[in-house]
Amino acid sequence: MKTKLITLSLLFFCSLSFNAQSGNQKKDLDQNGNERIYRKKVATKYNLNDEKDVNALRREFWIANRSPSYVSVPYVTPIKDRRIPTMQGEGTSNLQLLEAFINLSFPLYWGKEIHTRLLALEYTANFRMTLDDSKPLTPGSNHIGLSYYQNLGYKKISDNKIDFTSARVQLKHYSNGQDPGFFFVDPNNPTNFRNDYRSGDFSTNYLWFQFTRGRFNKSLGSLHQITAGWRFDLGTESSTFAYTQEQIGSYGRNRFSFSYDYRTKRFNKNYEHHFRVDSEYIVGDLSNFSPNIANDNGKYRFNIRTMYEFAPKSHYAVGYFISAYYGRDYLNIRYDDIIFSLQAGITLSLEKFNL
Repeated sequence: MKTKLITLSLLFFCSLSFNAQSGNQKKDLDQNGNERIYRKKVATKYNLNDEKDVNALRREFWIANRSPSYVSVPYVTPIKDRRIPTMQGEGTSNLQLLEAFINLSFPLYWGKEIHTRLLALEYTANFRMTLDDSKPLTPGSNHIGLSYYQNLGYKKISDNKIDFTSARVQLKHYSNGQDPGFFFVDPNNPTNFRNDYRSGDFSTNYLWFQFTRGRFNKSLGSLHQITAGWRFDLGTESSTFAYTQEQIGSYGRNRFSFSYDYRTKRFNKNYEHHFRVDSEYIVGDLSNFSPNIANDNGKYRFNIRTMYEFAPKSHYAVGYFISAYYGRDYLNIRYDDIIFSLQAGITLSLEKFNL
C-alpha cells in the first residue's frame, strides 16, 4: 500500500507541475510582424521559409519522437512454459488489470528561439497492476536524469518539405527502488532460481546516444523520424548510483536501439494516425543470463515493440492505441521473463505535438 501511495502521489505531482509548465508560451514576431507562438502551435502552420519558425518546429519534433504516456489493459504471456511460475503478487494470470507508462520532461534550458538545443530533466515511470489478491502493483521502472537535445541541421526540399537531423544524449539512473535481494529460489529445488519479480532489487545507470533523421511534409501533414542509438550501462555495486552485482553478465551492458516514428493527417486533418516501432539488440557478455523458460538457455538479445495510435483532434490530450511486444520483459527485475504482450488503451499527452 505504501508503494502504491508513493508512486501515485509522485505521478500526480509531476503531472500537475508539467501541466503548469506547458502553459508558458514564448512569444515573438515573425518577419511580417505577426505574433508567433512557439509552443502548442499546429505544425502545418509553421512557415518553412522562416528560419526561426523552422527551428521552433524542429523543437516540436523532439516532443513527437518521445514515447507517449499511456494507460492500458495488457495481456502478457510467456513465449513458452516458465521454468518457475509466477507467484501471488507477481501477476499469476496473463491478463493484467492495467499498465501505466508516464513520460515527463521538464525543460531546464531552451535558449532563444533561434537556438537549436535543449537541456531537460526527465522522469519516466512504468508499472503494472495485477489481478492477484489485493491487486498489487509490480515494482515500478523509474528512470530519472538529464537529456540533451541538439538540432544538427536541415535541408529545405521545397516550400512544404524539409529534411532534418538531430541528436539526443541521455544520462539517467534506472531502478525499481527495492531493498537488497535479487533471486527467488524454487522451494522444491534449491538449485533452481529466477529473478524475484515481487521484491528483487534492480538498479543501473546508462548513457544513451541517439541520432535522428527525419522528413516533414507540410502539405500532406506527415512526419517521419528514424532514430538509431547506442546505450552503455555503467556503475558498480558500491557506486553512489549502483549497478546491481547480480546483473553483471546477465542484464547486458551494451545495446543498440532503433525506432521509426510516423505521424500523418493526410487522410483527414481532424485525425492523426501515429505508427511507431522500437527495438533493441543487446551485445556483449551474457554468460550469466538464464531465461525463466523450461529447458531453454537462449540469451534473448532482441526485443521489438509496435504501436498504432489514433488521435482525434477534438480529444485534445487523449489518443487511443494498440501495441504488441516481444522479448525480455521491459519491467526492470523481470528481464529474465521472455514474453509476448498485447495492449489496448489510451495515450496521454500533456505537451502534445500537433500536426
